[in-house]
Amino acid sequence: MDLSPGTSKYRAVRSSLLERISTMAIGEQLPSEPVLCEEFGVSRITLRHAVDGLVQDGRLAREHGRGTFVTQPQDDVHYPERFADVVTGFHRQQTAAGHVVTTRVLRQGLVPVDDETARQLDLAPGEAVIELVRLRYVNGQLHQYVVTCLPSTRFPDCLTADFTTGSLYDFLHERYGVALSRNDLVVRVDEATPEIALNLDVEPGLRLLCIGSTVFDAADAPVAFGVARHAPDNSEITLSLRTAPPARGGMTDAQ
Repeated sequence: MDLSPGTSKYRAVRSSLLERISTMAIGEQLPSEPVLCEEFGVSRITLRHAVDGLVQDGRLAREHGRGTFVTQPQDDVHYPERFADVVTGFHRQQTAAGHVVTTRVLRQGLVPVDDETARQLDLAPGEAVIELVRLRYVNGQLHQYVVTCLPSTRFPDCLTADFTTGSLYDFLHERYGVALSRNDLVVRVDEATPEIALNLDVEPGLRLLCIGSTVFDAADAPVAFGVARHAPDNSEITLSLRTAPPARGGMTDAQ
């Protein structure tokens, strides 16, 4: 197992497991957790983190009471996000298309608001926001690393809600009656920080498609600010633009 300088135990275990399962037959069983922990010299927490990631990626499958087995690797498939006239959200959009969306919550807690988030959410410097850091998967394929911030005083239940399944926007609608009416987007390219690189399984510094999103309610008050960084194998968005309806008298804005 490669533990050269700069290589984390998680990444080393994941790399070793990938190399091993690439030589195994579909349906073949991995050794037990204690055997793998002893072989790699790591804790069960580190091993499970690596195995969990490969399960989410569709490379392994767990069967309760039996063990962990090699599965058929999925071909790279694009699941583009579409931004058009209706604010739907990632989860709603993908499930409406017939896909299965799963989520791994990496962090969920109160943090001091940074300058950019304070501007987007119209908050005072130093206020606390609920930070939700998630990995999103579509049909078992890793899709994006998302950091979402919400005003803690307005949406306190988001601090303890379970977001491993379901839609954040659905939760806001059901719990707080929030109806989204606007989504301001910024699309750019960012370099992967070490944390993002670790979770997206890419090299630190790799340039990633990054989409910043601020959603607003019907009163035009900011609800949430999020930044999604997309896995390079399926970085794709689609945009749909529509001209404004004719003004009274047949005049348009362009005229």
